[in-house]
Amino acid sequence: MPEQSSNKTPDAVRRKLILSGSATLAALSMTPVSALSADSSPRQELVLKLQQETGLGIDFIEQAISQATYDKSVIKRIKTPYESKPYKEYRPLFVNRKLADKGLAYLKEHQQIFERAEKRYGVQPEIIAAILGMETRYGHYKGKDRVLDALYTLSTGYPRRAAFFRNELGEFLQLCQEEKLSPTSIRGSYAGAFGTTQFIPSSYRGYAVDADSDGRRDVWESPDDIINSVANYFRKHGWDQQRPVARWLDRVPRKVVFAKMLRDETKKWRRLGEVRKHAALELPDIWSDDDRIALIQRKTSQGKRTALVHYNFYVITRWNRSYNYAMAITELANMLGCPQCSVES
Repeated sequence: MPEQSSNKTPDAVRRKLILSGSATLAALSMTPVSALSADSSPRQELVLKLQQETGLGIDFIEQAISQATYDKSVIKRIKTPYESKPYKEYRPLFVNRKLADKGLAYLKEHQQIFERAEKRYGVQPEIIAAILGMETRYGHYKGKDRVLDALYTLSTGYPRRAAFFRNELGEFLQLCQEEKLSPTSIRGSYAGAFGTTQFIPSSYRGYAVDADSDGRRDVWESPDDIINSVANYFRKHGWDQQRPVARWLDRVPRKVVFAKMLRDETKKWRRLGEVRKHAALELPDIWSDDDRIALIQRKTSQGKRTALVHYNFYVITRWNRSYNYAMAITELANMLGCPQCSVES
């Protein structure tokens, strides 16, 4: 991305920071003149914003950003994600026998870790395994993009979500300093996610755990840390192990409340008992009148279908906001043996 020069001098920058009440004056006063040239650029402005927002040393940030490369293919890829496909095209990529068999083998190999994680966090092993399967094929594909380049590109070349990705870039630099990692050494996805878990930086800092007690939160190679970190994420977002996730409906009653639910989708949650007052729904016994529910529609191989979704479904969308993703996780977990994840009658 071409950089545009500006006439801001170091002193002018300092005066602006003083007037805005910034606490970065001390750091700036120690910065070499060469680091803040009179020909300031968008890259340098990014350095200053990151210093203000993270409190990291400006030399550390500047060194990292100076090594970041703008990759225009990142912008193209983030605008055309797999999740934008119709569900009938998206589903076969993940809900298939090959990936399920890999998941069953992974569950067996790490059975004791899964059991400990389930006991501690209350999240089914099959849900965790489905996440790891869809994200990285159980660690076999973690992504080839440099995370630093991806986040730098999205921070500067994707205006619609530039603030979000600048925050993630700041989180990334903080975790690199905390975990003693080189910013240029970590590879992941075009969206800045990394490791077997494909955490974005803020999720790593907020939810990754050192389950094997080796002093590192290793979401790349440690099965203990990987499995427990996913479980911790789900617990903290409100996962309820005893409740269902989603259910395809063969028929949707022609009632006003159902039309409203289809319009609202997961923007509004209703109690199943209140909905049942308007029309009967044939559901397994696991569904309770107290359950918070919503309706979504997807284009499947059988045509447009409606699914009743529990609040647990929404928890999955906190990991990835796509309905396609959340439904595929549910269906894959069902193939792995999750008793609460049955989606068909």
